[in-house]
Order: sequence, then C-alpha cells, then structure tokens
Amino acid sequence: MRKLLLNLHLWAGLIAALFLLLLGSSGALVAFEDEIDRALNAKLAYVKPQGQPLTLDAISTKLLTAYPEARIEEFGLPQRADYSMFVGFTQRSGKRAALFVNPYTGEVLGSADQANQFSNKVHQFHTHLLIGEIADQVTGWSAVFLFVISITGIILWWPRKLFRMRWNFSADGGSAKRFNFELHNFVGILSSVVLFIFAWTAICIHWERQVDKLAQKMSGTAAARPELPQIPAPGTVPLSPDRLIQIAHNALPEAKITGMQLPQSPKQAVTIGLKFPEDHTPAGRTRLRIDAYTGKVLQVQSSRDMSMPVKYARMWNRELHTGDIFNLPTRILAAFFSLMLPVLAITGPLIWWN
Repeated sequence: MRKLLLNLHLWAGLIAALFLLLLGSSGALVAFEDEIDRALNAKLAYVKPQGQPLTLDAISTKLLTAYPEARIEEFGLPQRADYSMFVGFTQRSGKRAALFVNPYTGEVLGSADQANQFSNKVHQFHTHLLIGEIADQVTGWSAVFLFVISITGIILWWPRKLFRMRWNFSADGGSAKRFNFELHNFVGILSSVVLFIFAWTAICIHWERQVDKLAQKMSGTAAARPELPQIPAPGTVPLSPDRLIQIAHNALPEAKITGMQLPQSPKQAVTIGLKFPEDHTPAGRTRLRIDAYTGKVLQVQSSRDMSMPVKYARMWNRELHTGDIFNLPTRILAAFFSLMLPVLAITGPLIWWN
C-alpha cells in the first residue's frame, strides 16, 4: 500500500510540477491582486474625498453630456471613501467602454484601456494560463493532481516525520541531495493541509456549476426561476439609478451595494449586487433583480438565506481559496503557502532525478 501511495505521489508530482510551479507563483500575487492593481493604477483607482459624493443620477447626467447618445450599462460603486467609481457604457458606434470616475465631482479619471493590466493578466494566467479553454482544463486537472499529491503526502509522511528533519548541508553532493530531500519533506509537511485546501477549493471553482447543482441537491433546494419584468407601455421611462439604489437599500438595509447592471431591453431586469459584512468576496454574493420600470423586486438571492452547502459553494469556497475568509491575515498565509508550491515543484523532481 505504501509503495502504491509513493508512486501516486511521485507521478502526480512529476506530471503536474511545471503547472504547479506556475500556479503557485501566480497565486501568491492573486492573493493581493486588488492592492497590486490599485498601486499600479493609483491615478485611476483613488480619489480625494470631498464631502458627500454625487448621486448616480448626477454622475449619469455628466457622463451623458460628455458622451451623447451613449447608453450606461453598469455602475461599480466604490467600497471606500477614497476609491473611484467604475462606469461601463456602450457608445453610439456600439463600442463598449469603461471609465473610472471621481464620485465627488463626476470627473472622468481615465478609461480601462489606459489602465495597467498586469494584475488582470496575472489573474487570467492563474485561471487560464492566458491561452484559453484548453489551458483552463489544464489548471483544473492540475488542481486534481495537487489534491492527490497533498493526500498521499499527508498519509506517507505526516506527522511521523514532522520533527525528524535533518539539516546537513555542505558543498558535498551527497549532503546537497539530502538537503533537497529534507527540504521537500519539511515544506510538504508544513504546507500539506493548506495545499489540500487549495486543491479542493480550486476543484470546486473549476467545476463550479456542477458543485452548485450538487449543493442545491444536498440542501433540497433548486434555483427558482425569477419573475420576469412587465413589458412597459410605449413611452414609459425607466426608473432612475438613484431610485433603483433606494429600492435595493430598502429591500436589504444591512447589505452594502457593490454594483448595478442596467437592462439592455425592457424584457430584462436590473441586477444589483450587494454584500453583507460577513461576506468577504469582492463584489458580494447577494443579488437583487428589480423591474426597471415599476421598481418591483422580482428576485432576492441573499447570502444569508442560502443553505449551508450552497453558501459553501458560492461564498466560503472562494474565500478559502483566496484567503479572503479572515481578510489580511489569511491572505498573507495564502500568499505564503502559494509560494511553497514552487519549492515543492522544484525539489520533488530533483529527488526523482537524483
């Protein structure tokens, strides 16, 4: 049995080593992607607070004056007083554009096209290796291999070798090999549980639709079909963004609004994203769908009303994977243990090579 586990550990590690090295290195950066992105795009991302911010209606008026015949499609609301606002819209030509706007003055700070895309590219590299659907499958199956590696590593070496590391390093080749072996064992034992969590949560993220369906089945719930908005009479004007925000606030007063997507046709509803204080995902996992013309709340998907399996699938799983679950301390830990993957991905094949 031990020999079988050892072979599984060896070959899973050899097959996935290169990808785990890349994913671990990029994962350490992804843990702080928002901070990195804002640091690289400070002129677009930050503003100086100046009293009360303008209403969304006032900002919309300013933008539509500057961009006549444009259609505003999305608002990304600032989550801090010194953050800028994100506004997405479609121009008359049909081209989509995204702007960073000062919420206190309505001044356009710049467009997304001007932003440094390093953080976004790192994120895309971590999830898709920047080369599309095939690489997406590679990252998913790399998580499966990491799952096998972490499980077999725990069974083979933990905890009986935890306090038996021998650190004898010198210029002598034999000692160097021994150092590499002990380093691999020590780092593997130290990080095995966290790497297991990384692997499991990555698998759930990669196959999130299937996991969500399973979570609903486990909890005996099914995704309810949302009520459709009424088709308005000709000439009816949709409600203003500020009115829609007020409706959302009245519906869920304890949740903070993170963004709003406006419908592109009368058959579609307004979608408003919200997050409760205990929700540490970036945009929140709570959604409201509102009739843009009547203001009727058509659907409420509150993270507080989710069953435990569904809440895990939609919220806690991602928080565990990124380290967001307890904010900065766990993100630091996530970055640290992500960097252990490259160490293991290098020392493991060296053991086999030697």
